[in-house]
Parts: sequence; structure tokens; C-alpha cells
Amino acid sequence: MPNGDDASWVRVCAAIDGFRARYGLWPARVRLFSGALEDIRDHVLTPQGFAVVVSVVELVADDRAPIIAEGAAGESYSYGQEGFPRSKPDDPARDWFGQAILSPDLRE
Repeated sequence: MPNGDDASWVRVCAAIDGFRARYGLWPARVRLFSGALEDIRDHVLTPQGFAVVVSVVELVADDRAPIIAEGAAGESYSYGQEGFPRSKPDDPARDWFGQAILSPDLRE
């Protein structure tokens, strides 16, 4: 797999969690490198899982964005600049989306 495992997905979830912890709501979109988006779509999530994720938060390929969660009003949380959030929302994104969206070989 291009990124080794589900590292891109873990980082997207960290950006979502940082955004949710900071603003108390889900981001409208997450901008991420095109290679990371391809990795998530083609290797980490099932096709149905990818459809579930993009029904909740838009994933946008942007090779200038090191995984940035953004809100409709301009709010943002950058995993690339801020890393993993110090605090997490009550229901972290990886738990909220669950294991079923992952490719079978990545499920715990």
C-alpha cells in the first residue's frame, strides 16, 4: 500500500477531531494531498465506507494542504501544523465512523 497502512486515514481523523474539539462541530471539508486522498479512497476504505465518509465531510485533493479540516465559516484545524489534537471530542472520528468502513485487512 502506498502509505504503508491507514496512516493517511488516522491523520484525517486527527484533523477532524482537532476541529471538533476546537469548534464543537464537524468540519465541512478536509483538504489533503492528492496522494493521501487516493490512498484513503483506493486502499484504506471500502467503496461503501468512502461513500459514508464523504456524505459527512467532503474530502478535497489539494497538494498545498497538509490535511486541513475547514468549516463553512472559515474555521480551520491543520494537522500539518498542529499535529494530533491535545483534546479529543467525546466521540472521536475513528470511533464514530467505526471499523466497518475500513478495508477488511485493516480492521482490528
